[in-house]
Amino acid sequence: MKPLYLFPLTLLLLAAGCKKEPKTEVEKLPKATQEGKNTAGFLLDGRAWLPKGDDLSAGPTVAAEWRRTVAGRTLRVGFVRRSDDTDAGFFVPDIRRPGTFRLDQRFSLALGDRNPANGGYNEQKAFPNGYYFTGPDAPGELVVTRFDTVAGVVSGTFEMRVREPNTGQTHQLTHGRFDARF
Repeated sequence: MKPLYLFPLTLLLLAAGCKKEPKTEVEKLPKATQEGKNTAGFLLDGRAWLPKGDDLSAGPTVAAEWRRTVAGRTLRVGFVRRSDDTDAGFFVPDIRRPGTFRLDQRFSLALGDRNPANGGYNEQKAFPNGYYFTGPDAPGELVVTRFDTVAGVVSGTFEMRVREPNTGQTHQLTHGRFDARF
């Protein structure tokens, strides 16, 4: 009699131990955490985009920097995927606490750290290289849910439309989330 009970129990345990494959593109993204895990991801035009390194290059794939500049205490957060030479990120001038930041002002390379809050996405393998930015005609929003200068952790979510200024081509970055140490 015992073997008959053990067979269904074994099947149940095996099924519970199997890891489920993500069903949707959003499920492929990392969980939205606030612990400084150096994770990030977003949907690029509806497809999951995750930072990833390679065997040839060293360096982090998720990085954040908070430093004093002429504009105040600026925050830069960036993500890189070396397999296809793409990266994304955003800049916030003079951040002091968690909050919501509109990414809808014109960006200029010449302004450097004096730029307003902005986001971007870059494609280095494409020819010509594609540099896409937020701005008045390609807005975005960054929500910083944790900004802890003692622990050195910044976390949050973002959505943005980015536009290449020369060609007018756009990309949608949605369901973005990040959790990084600075």
